[in-house]
Amino acid sequence: MNDWQSWVVALLVIFCVLRIGIGVLSFFRRSKQNNNPCSNCVTGCELKRLYDEKQAECNASRKKMKKSCCE
Repeated sequence: MNDWQSWVVALLVIFCVLRIGIGVLSFFRRSKQNNNPCSNCVTGCELKRLYDEKQAECNASRKKMKKSCCE
């Protein structure tokens, strides 16, 4: 039983290595063709804008709770 499990693990490791290799090669191919390899990446400004929008949305939906010492 341990023998087939070893084969499955080996195949998964090989698949992962191939997938990473394909990603690295495609990155360098795009940069060699003078295409921007980061054109599909999210920029820091984009992340900041999305964060600010989500924070404003949460603040608008959150009820203002007044704390009272007498309650």
